Amino acid sequence: MRSLLIVLFSVCILLSFGALSKPLDRAEAVVLTSPAGGVRLNGTLRLPIGPGPFPAVVLLSEHGTDASDFNSAENQLLGGMADYFVSQGVAVLRLQERGQGGSEGSFSATTLAERTADAITALNYLRTRPQLDVTHIGLVGHGEGGNVALLAGAQPLAPAFVVALAAAGLPGRELLANQPVMYGKVLGHDSTDAQRQQEYQRQALAAEQEAAKMRTQGSNAAQVQTYLDQQHLRQKTAIRRDEEARIKHQRAMLEIVRQTPDNAQAQAILSNMLRQRYPNIAPTDVQASVQLLTTPAYRSYLAFDPQPTLANVRCPVLLLQGEDDAEVNATVNLTLLKKGLHSNPHVAELRYPGLNHALQFSSAKTAGVSPAPTSPDAPANIRTWIMSQK
Repeated sequence: MRSLLIVLFSVCILLSFGALSKPLDRAEAVVLTSPAGGVRLNGTLRLPIGPGPFPAVVLLSEHGTDASDFNSAENQLLGGMADYFVSQGVAVLRLQERGQGGSEGSFSATTLAERTADAITALNYLRTRPQLDVTHIGLVGHGEGGNVALLAGAQPLAPAFVVALAAAGLPGRELLANQPVMYGKVLGHDSTDAQRQQEYQRQALAAEQEAAKMRTQGSNAAQVQTYLDQQHLRQKTAIRRDEEARIKHQRAMLEIVRQTPDNAQAQAILSNMLRQRYPNIAPTDVQASVQLLTTPAYRSYLAFDPQPTLANVRCPVLLLQGEDDAEVNATVNLTLLKKGLHSNPHVAELRYPGLNHALQFSSAKTAGVSPAPTSPDAPANIRTWIMSQK
């Protein structure tokens, strides 16, 4: 079954992104200087074959994306999207985030305001290129990059259009508190949560074994089902309590960061909170976690509320999200984004069942396919929408 899934998904990718033998584009190295701190940023501009003028997009990634990790979900998403766009006549500029791919600065010290300035710098550069249609240059952002695109859309030198994939409508502190693993938190080596999950699995198996025993001892189907329903309800209640406790703990940690500007003091309190909830956590993970939680980038996102600026976004906007996104709840966040954009008559929305935060097939992840392929529909739908904005 797993092999069949791999074959099917591979065929899907080849068909969608076009495994063509001839060159699809001309790639140029780009070096820009952002006015926010005078930081030099590296990037690559890919131009379709032909005279143009071409529509163009700047791709904006999630915060802290490592450009050298080609197999990461983020790079699979944006890399595949860039390939498709260029093959279909859309130029693509992808800047490496500060501190990544040879760009100056540090991603952990980069605020949302600085990322927005960097995005506008990229737009202004594309406007100088004669091969590009100056009236048809926009931003495509994923996750935090989607919110950066929307922030840029509220600026005087706005893009011609904005595509926001899995962007947040909630304030940063609320989005982070409700994530399965809080943004930037390093708990990969702690066994506490894993032990809880293993215990739930053990309980479920024990319930099935007891049900089988009941059947052999003469219990009828209704009695067995009643027993299983009771066990399921008991476990569901316990899981919900765990979830509520985790969110409460994460929200409390975020409040400490928000209310404690002194990093050393905040880190001391956070260290104690982590050790109390995760007694098996390694000291190195504690240190890494509290340092990330108090970086300028994290503090910037923690203070971020997307709602105040959305009313100033006048350019066309396309909102996309996978319905299986565990990091950014699709229903909650898309509803809030549309509420903030209600005065903009040019807002479209697309939801994708069965896709996660990186628009990967959730079924492939479950089947153990790595890296899980990205939906071929999303790039095609985005390109169609972009071309309709002329």
